[in-house]
Amino acid sequence: MSLNSAQNQSVNAQDEEVDFETPVIRLLRNQESFNKLNQYDVPPETPLVQKAMGQLSLGKCAGCMLSVFPFFGWIRSYNFKRDLVDDLVSGCTVGVMHIPQGLAYSMLAGVPPITGLYMAFYPVLVYIFMGTSRHVSMGTFSVVCLMTKAIVVAHAAPDTVDNNFETAPSLSFSDAIIEPENSQLTSVQVATVVCFAVGLWQVLMGLCRLGNISVFLSDTLVSGFSTAAAVHVLASQLGSLLGVQVGKYNSDFKVILVIRDVVINMSTLNVVSLSLSLSIMALLIVYTEIIKPRVEKRCHYPFPVELICIIIGTVLSISFDLGPLHGVKVVGNIPRGLPSPSFPAFWLLPDVIFHSFPIALVGFTITLSMASILAKKGHYKVHANQEFLACGCGNLFASGFSCVPFAASLSRSLIQQNVGGKTQIASVFSCSLILLVLLAIGPFFEKLPNCVLAAIVLVSLKGMFMQLKDFPCILRRSKLDAFVWMGTFVVSVFWDIDYGLGVGLLLSILCVLLYGQKMHVYTLGKVPGNDIYLDNKHYLAAKELPGVKIIHICGSLHFANKNQLEKRCSKIVKLHSHAPHHVVVHKDGERHALNSDSVNCVILDLSGVSFIDPSAADTLSTLRDDIYQKLEGKLLLANAPPNILEAMKNIHDAVLKAQELSLLASGES
Repeated sequence: MSLNSAQNQSVNAQDEEVDFETPVIRLLRNQESFNKLNQYDVPPETPLVQKAMGQLSLGKCAGCMLSVFPFFGWIRSYNFKRDLVDDLVSGCTVGVMHIPQGLAYSMLAGVPPITGLYMAFYPVLVYIFMGTSRHVSMGTFSVVCLMTKAIVVAHAAPDTVDNNFETAPSLSFSDAIIEPENSQLTSVQVATVVCFAVGLWQVLMGLCRLGNISVFLSDTLVSGFSTAAAVHVLASQLGSLLGVQVGKYNSDFKVILVIRDVVINMSTLNVVSLSLSLSIMALLIVYTEIIKPRVEKRCHYPFPVELICIIIGTVLSISFDLGPLHGVKVVGNIPRGLPSPSFPAFWLLPDVIFHSFPIALVGFTITLSMASILAKKGHYKVHANQEFLACGCGNLFASGFSCVPFAASLSRSLIQQNVGGKTQIASVFSCSLILLVLLAIGPFFEKLPNCVLAAIVLVSLKGMFMQLKDFPCILRRSKLDAFVWMGTFVVSVFWDIDYGLGVGLLLSILCVLLYGQKMHVYTLGKVPGNDIYLDNKHYLAAKELPGVKIIHICGSLHFANKNQLEKRCSKIVKLHSHAPHHVVVHKDGERHALNSDSVNCVILDLSGVSFIDPSAADTLSTLRDDIYQKLEGKLLLANAPPNILEAMKNIHDAVLKAQELSLLASGES
């Protein structure tokens, strides 16, 4: 036989339906005898002290150090010949992107633009050693900077918010601990305290192994929250974009108040600022929507259009003296070199610690989400708890160098991976480029108009605003998810962004509780001619056995849905029906109903139950008693997982008979 004919016969055989009969012979046993036969055992729990002592070996300590500083693990296997060039190109590309984004996004926090370049250097150095993602680009992120500004406005001297100023003197340790008389903190000094507080929260949650806390920030919540944050960012940049005076608000309804100020002060509109802003925005949009898709087909590396816009704006400002002659607000003083180390004002910590928690949570969630996406594309894993520690230690370290809380950037991270970056060595080259800018090139941007930075920020919000198109899809998929999205968005926009996050969290937890209450209960019928049991509502061939009700339960059973469990099971077996049951007593003393519709046996298929609490177990016990008293029948359990049976052992007289007959029912069914 030729190979082709054999393959054709094999294909034809696969297309035909073939019935196989496999006889199954098994003894019927109850749960107790089955456990003894198969040597069922529950492993004892190791005492906590013994677990701790087991971690003190030299090998364990070395492994612990490598888990805290993953850099020393992967650097030993780093392939310099294969990966160094890719990391160099990727790092320099991202470093170029850091310059315009750092200068622009730091304005969202109410601090001088140079702060954004510090954020692209100091915390990134820590993340290189402690982070588990190979591709995320850490630094400024619009939402985190915007949330920081709310605290900065509340505690900083008003003339230092949204204004450039000479670098404030470093705080001594005594001034950092004890509040001096007539203290007036600058926006940077307040921001560094917030940075320190955020770092404390993140380190604490990392040590407590709370990395999975981000699961409560669902994709729906993050989408609604980030879209609302984009509205806040847009409102915060209207003043710079139009050249009008806008108040600095630390109260609720900031978006409404800012729009009111813009409308009232529209008569003071600076035509030069508006014209320059619109020109830069038009240039960015044309490049992004028309030129970029065509360039990407031929060139693998992104064109630094934002940096070009900054250079154009700076050259125009210097050439036409836009600041003094036309009233265009410019960046102002940019000190050359690195900032002096300074203690944060620890005495302010009690006033900002609780307001910093949402920033810590959002910053970590954005970083972990971006890291997880890139790790999936790169076929490696990130560790949530270690990411918490990396972000926290980065913020603690950066708080001594005039930095705002940092997080991963969506755009820069994607570029770092797409350009060919392999590891965080790319961030080393990025930091080197930023260091060069700080030491030599920084003062060149002193004449850069603020409206140019505002235009760059607004165009970068396109992706966030495009999430509005996702809402109809979310609504069709789940009304509860749509409620979470809309609730988070509306509260964040019209009240405040912090309250919006809190409301979104509460709504998400409420949805989890509502979903947790849901359970699927349906009856099974036997397919004639075999031992297959299927849902008889969807499979018409499945027929119920006379006198037997087989109920399949899928979901968790607990106090919140125990009443629903009892109600639905009672309805299926007609416990509350008033039809008379004629009973006959056999010689063995057992009583059986004679009604053709009567139920002599109820079998609960618990294969889909993952958890049961004492309240639900008591409900099963009550159901067993009701079935016996009202129907003269038995309640049997089938396919109960071991954890369900163990939970029932701890309940007094809970489903006592059912546990003994569990496997017997499984065999009969």
